[in-house]
Amino acid sequence: MTNKEILTIGVNQKSFPQYLFKYRADCSFTENIIKANELWFSNPLEFNDPYDCNTPININTPLADIKTWLKNVGIKPQHIDELALKLQVNPDLMKQETENAMRNSGICCFSTLENSILQWSHYSDYHKGICIKFDILEDPDFFITPIIVSYRQVMQHYNHFIHSQNIIEYLIKPKFHDWSYESEIRVVKTEKHIKNNGGKRAFRFNDKAIKEIIFGTKTPDIVIAKYKQLCSDNNKEHVSFYKMELGNEVHYELIKRPI
Repeated sequence: MTNKEILTIGVNQKSFPQYLFKYRADCSFTENIIKANELWFSNPLEFNDPYDCNTPININTPLADIKTWLKNVGIKPQHIDELALKLQVNPDLMKQETENAMRNSGICCFSTLENSILQWSHYSDYHKGICIKFDILEDPDFFITPIIVSYRQVMQHYNHFIHSQNIIEYLIKPKFHDWSYESEIRVVKTEKHIKNNGGKRAFRFNDKAIKEIIFGTKTPDIVIAKYKQLCSDNNKEHVSFYKMELGNEVHYELIKRPI
């Protein structure tokens, strides 16, 4: 099954959304998203929330569980007892390996929302920046597979010998509940992906993946004109442009209007 087929089935079954949104302030790095078709995949251990992707790692594991894990990963039977004892006596070995794997991976964060007042304030320069709408079906290899963040009040602990088959559930998906306003979706690149990308954390996506550029309520006209020109100059004539307006009814809301 191809990545396109996997994502199409996921979208049709509503396992994840077809469209993702990236809030950005106006700056040279944002311009480069349009010009170079590149998005940056950050080291998850450097996120601003110190708990994010930093689930406590449980290093106390029964010997039987370590042996079962070694057997499942293909260690030859004659080596299991000796290696299991070594890992139990030196529990920090697997903790360090897990942390290194996280450090050498990359995560790019998106939202399912385009009209989040808080995100426009926090990530788009107080409503003076932009929000980019991506269609994941236009570049399945880049977006495979979107991970929906799970917001939690209580931390869970990760044990590699027991939870290695659910590493995403324990290390990538959980986030403190107060961040739930972001409605976050994550795309992950592993150490292998980064190595195959020449060691670079900036990954390229297809031109057609960008569908819209939405401007904030306070985005200056000169900035709007600049991004329209950037799209015209960089094979993105298909992109539609919108601008947010403040609602004037009883609710706090942003209303998207074509421009």
